[in-house]
Amino acid sequence: MVIDIVLPNGNEKELLARAKQLGITSLVCLSSQPSTADGCVMGIIAQPGSVEKSRKKAAITALFSTEKDLHVVEHEHPTLLINPEYEDRADALHQRASGLNHILARACAKNTVTVCFSVAPLLKLSPSKRAQILGRISQNISICRQFKVSMRIATLATTPAELRNPADLVSLFVTLGMHPSEAKKAIGPL
Repeated sequence: MVIDIVLPNGNEKELLARAKQLGITSLVCLSSQPSTADGCVMGIIAQPGSVEKSRKKAAITALFSTEKDLHVVEHEHPTLLINPEYEDRADALHQRASGLNHILARACAKNTVTVCFSVAPLLKLSPSKRAQILGRISQNISICRQFKVSMRIATLATTPAELRNPADLVSLFVTLGMHPSEAKKAIGPL
């Protein structure tokens, strides 16, 4: 069973049709407001401070990474922490500003928060920024493995063209440092 997470803009039917062509069995549709889309498992994009309210509306609460990640993970427990590596800080000479450190990783492991890595935003970046983000993802994979944090691979596609074959996603993340079994588990059931 292969599950992908998407950000639909009223195009759920097109995303579902393309997902079936690619062999994706189920889609999780994240939005800021709960809606009913046929064939999609609904999830809510929560803001820091509103995770509890969002959890009442949908089973899956996702939080895009902010500077308040540690507080939210420790006190509000979202289901997913998305894109901690897309931080605007510059990398230091011997250290990457990957958005995930040992303290946040321990909090994610303790509170069963899954770190989610996405692919679609990578497609829109310049080559130098893409290389930087791929390096940060690689470091975050190592940190997640060290502290036994569950990981998730998602496309976060907004259009059907941004959806990717699950085998390609597994291959990319194996190249970035995931074990093949970890990568396959990361596209499986939530």
